[in-house]
Amino acid sequence: MKKEKMLIVGAGVAGQELAGEIKKHLNNRYTIVGFVDDSGDIVGKKVSGIKVLGKTDLLQKLIRNNHIDEVFIAIPSAQGSLIRKVIKFCEKEKVVFKIVPRILDIVEGRVKLSKVREIEIEDLLGRSIVKSEQKKFKEEFKDKIVLVTGAAGSIGSEVCRQILKFKPKKLIALDFWESGLYDLELELVDIGRKNSFECIVANIRDIERINEIFLSTRPEIIFHAAAYKHVPLMQNFPEEAVKNNVFGTKNLAAASIKAGVKKFVNISTDKAVEPSSVMGATKLMAEKIVTTYNSRKKTKFCSVRFGNVLGSQGSVVPIFKKQIVKGGPVTVTDKKMTRYFMTIPEAVQLVLSASLFVEDGGEIFMLDMGEPMKIDELAKLMIRLSGLTPGVDIKIKYSGIRSGEKLEEKLKSDGEGRLETLNEKIFLIKGVEVKHDVNKVVEGLSKSLRKKDKKGIVRILKQVAPRLTGVR
Repeated sequence: MKKEKMLIVGAGVAGQELAGEIKKHLNNRYTIVGFVDDSGDIVGKKVSGIKVLGKTDLLQKLIRNNHIDEVFIAIPSAQGSLIRKVIKFCEKEKVVFKIVPRILDIVEGRVKLSKVREIEIEDLLGRSIVKSEQKKFKEEFKDKIVLVTGAAGSIGSEVCRQILKFKPKKLIALDFWESGLYDLELELVDIGRKNSFECIVANIRDIERINEIFLSTRPEIIFHAAAYKHVPLMQNFPEEAVKNNVFGTKNLAAASIKAGVKKFVNISTDKAVEPSSVMGATKLMAEKIVTTYNSRKKTKFCSVRFGNVLGSQGSVVPIFKKQIVKGGPVTVTDKKMTRYFMTIPEAVQLVLSASLFVEDGGEIFMLDMGEPMKIDELAKLMIRLSGLTPGVDIKIKYSGIRSGEKLEEKLKSDGEGRLETLNEKIFLIKGVEVKHDVNKVVEGLSKSLRKKDKKGIVRILKQVAPRLTGVR
């Protein structure tokens, strides 16, 4: 049988590990012609006995001249833009291409052939994952009691997965969504010891239940990921957004102080910056609440802002996937709309890193989300990735911006600055002012809720979010 000729893009640790795996297990199927790598000092030299033929700009020419059949992409620390460039060259030359995904064990050099797979949209949009200082995480979380709210959600569940690997004394996964929590429990069994975690069904709105849980479990660190997040729905139900995002956060903050929690990390969003939506306004209020509570006792509170995460529940990527499978149309709100994107594992790695930078408490951190991407381009990219042609095989329908949405999201307001931290992807927001009496705003929201006064709720939210619009 004739062997297939292949190139490996990336001569780093992952590429070398992959080459070793191929030689060991698939030597009768593949001939590795060479590496392609952008490190100029190794071009023309041999790495692990394999020659580095050139940089990625020459990939198309190298494929053609060497009659390559397959290209394996082994650059887990690369930006999505570089991977998109590599795919473009491969498509032009009509060669098969596969990828070593961006997951932490691969970034650290543990590459297995079973992990190599077809390209997914996350590969083309996600940004580089840098090997984090896992030793510091272990020092922070080992033998600690860590509680995660919203544990069954996209971010909360990943926080649980990652923290459990650092051998906490106990991980407490809290959520009111019992089906999701049940699924998470089955997953966590494969990561940690059965007695190393506990799944608790509870609603953060229930202050008595929260106090009871906190006083009985005595968590030392809390990651607060529970929130209502869907912008259009919360425009229609501002009272529910306030109950959950504002008063749920207030309940947790108060219970944390009462139970002697050492650190409270509030997971926020770019939609809390100069919010035009109810959801954004309530998340801004959550930031203000934890900042206010920070000055009261020994508990240190902070918030971490970031944008969209790829593949999270209700996000645009899984929606587009379903629409493409059905044959279209793919629904895009506006041709000009842009969003920041980050993979869930990378976002959580950076949230954990940001939690290490808390000093006095009250900090608001912002994750570097890279360059924003047009949603229209994302839709077309996903259609092409499915082997179809945008506008021909799959139509794109433009529906217009929904109530409360912005064309562009920001990670800091015009009045805020940013300071660098020891992690180049995490910034400390400076110039954050609590201009309003948070307690008075909360009291006003409480009165409006008791009166079931929807207009009153919106009017009070506008005190902290003047740009709030489109509430029916």
